[in-house]
Amino acid sequence: MLRDKLFAYHQWASQEILSHTEGLGDAVFTREGDSSFPSIKETVRHVITVEKLWLLRMTGIEKPAAEQFHVDTAAEAKQAFMLLHAEMELYFSSLTEDQWQEVMRFTNLRGNSFEETREEMLFTFINHASYHRGQIVSLLRQFGEEGTVLDYIYFPKENR
Repeated sequence: MLRDKLFAYHQWASQEILSHTEGLGDAVFTREGDSSFPSIKETVRHVITVEKLWLLRMTGIEKPAAEQFHVDTAAEAKQAFMLLHAEMELYFSSLTEDQWQEVMRFTNLRGNSFEETREEMLFTFINHASYHRGQIVSLLRQFGEEGTVLDYIYFPKENR
């Protein structure tokens, strides 16, 4: 199913960018550059916080509080994502097709009300994370480092 493939790709891409960054050292992970967030660390902290919010919204919590994650190193970030993604996988596997298509109501952190299906929420946070992975690659280039290839076309090839 497409949802499963996209979530598996998302998990792979999240771990790939963090493994790549981890190999460059913690100084690169915490170094400040010019982007939406001042560092890779802060970008990653934002993404994982938002993903947890989406999971909570998907479970029916209309106005969840933003949890702050301890991700001071790329290794800590990899572990945090692995645990969150395992929690998501468990939850997603419990959903029926009708539940994926159920419209959920929620309020974002700015106080705006929305209605989306769980499936739309999944696509929203995967797209959000892809955007920020691109920003991480841009930060790496600002620091004189090479990025890593995260295009979906490489995912099936590397995960056969």
